[in-house]
Amino acid sequence: MNNVENIDIEALSVKRIIFLSLFPGLMLVLTAIIFANPYFGINLPLLTIGIIAMLALGNIPTQLFILKFIAWKKNKKIKDIIQYNNKTKINIFILSIIITTIFAIIVFILFEPIENKFWNSLKIFDFIPDWFRIDKINIQDYDNLKIVLLFYYLLNGVYAPLVEEIYFRGYLLPRMNKFGKLAPLVNSILFSIYHFFSPWQVITRILFMTPIIYSVWKNKDIKIGIIVHILLNTVGNIGMLIMVFQ
Repeated sequence: MNNVENIDIEALSVKRIIFLSLFPGLMLVLTAIIFANPYFGINLPLLTIGIIAMLALGNIPTQLFILKFIAWKKNKKIKDIIQYNNKTKINIFILSIIITTIFAIIVFILFEPIENKFWNSLKIFDFIPDWFRIDKINIQDYDNLKIVLLFYYLLNGVYAPLVEEIYFRGYLLPRMNKFGKLAPLVNSILFSIYHFFSPWQVITRILFMTPIIYSVWKNKDIKIGIIVHILLNTVGNIGMLIMVFQ
């Protein structure tokens, strides 16, 4: 897909932008309530819920369904409604990936503990039950932990960020032009809030995602976001492995 950025991209209303940004996250919450809740749900382990949410019912299938539905209404395919397919000069492309990836990792390492301490002091998220918290996984819940982790990290490391970038940066971001130069920031804020399963990281996520999204927006090239997002999720998965097995 190598189109010259163009033309007649529909500008979405603010209400629709907010709805399309947050609804997939709400579907993930619904999936967790149905499958993970030990009181009136099925009480499956959280990593298993993550796999279900990415493959069958949850945030990722919802994004694909929305894109498919919008494309169908226009008698097109998903690839036809995705923008930001320009080819960035190779030196700028590589430099953008390196700088934004390193910046994101540094921000997460330095700021995430501070943000966690901040929210913990306010006790704002204490109402969130342990069965919904990815940071409180109990490895004793899994009989085939290695297999579950393999599936989860493959999906979370590659498949999920690919779909999210196509949806948030390939579809939504080009249609947020009414925000002007603030479009990448607004997209970053909504994308961060959409992660309802880790609200205690919302500020950190905004800080490290905004430069990535701005680079995509500036170069009109979603490949930058896709590669950086995959790299970051892979690094995050390694960190989670260390947390789980420590």
